[in-house]
Amino acid sequence: MTDPTHEDAGNNDDLLLQVRTAHRLLAAYYQRLLPTINGIASSLGLTFYGWMPSEHDRPPQFTTNVFDSWQWDLLPANCTRYTFFDAPDKDKICVGHYMVEFHVISDSGIKKENFPKGNRSQPDALNLPTSVEQADSLLRVHLYAPYQDRDANWHKDLFNNCVDPCLENESKPQKIEDGINSFINGFEIPLSELMTENSVETLKNRIETMRDELINAATKESNKQLANA
Repeated sequence: MTDPTHEDAGNNDDLLLQVRTAHRLLAAYYQRLLPTINGIASSLGLTFYGWMPSEHDRPPQFTTNVFDSWQWDLLPANCTRYTFFDAPDKDKICVGHYMVEFHVISDSGIKKENFPKGNRSQPDALNLPTSVEQADSLLRVHLYAPYQDRDANWHKDLFNNCVDPCLENESKPQKIEDGINSFINGFEIPLSELMTENSVETLKNRIETMRDELINAATKESNKQLANA
């Protein structure tokens, strides 16, 4: 007769083997993903601005009780926003400059939009509404080009208060007023395309084309407003 205790221990050993494998695969994934994004930004002459998880909080600080937080917070890079810009001063928004966000969505099934509104309970990782087979891995690239000079912070006063671009209308710069005073646009690709051999050059060219369109639209709007002032 098989000892249930030994059988359970064997199942647990198999589970922990998968955990160790998953951690190493994730590290290898980030070791490839982040240098690729940074390489694209560097080739565009951009400076790193900041990053943040988009669906969960960052891991708790040393003195914060980690047991009061969601366990999802221990996976801060599953969906993340990495922002770069080309302006010389974070606190001076200037026409002719722009900001780029790389929104990495490793698993679309964990995005907040897939859960009932108002639901504050922690999602069960093994019972999400969207299965891993149904979910997607995506990269969204968003660009922001102001059409008005002002003493304001690029993140707090522009990026953080701005809606995401409509990705269904990529060819047309979208004018955002209401204190944002910028043209925005963006596009989305499967994350797998970022892993291809020529991905850096391809993404760089696509961003440059969109950047030039946005800055051109922003400059025209700025000149128009100055002429009417």
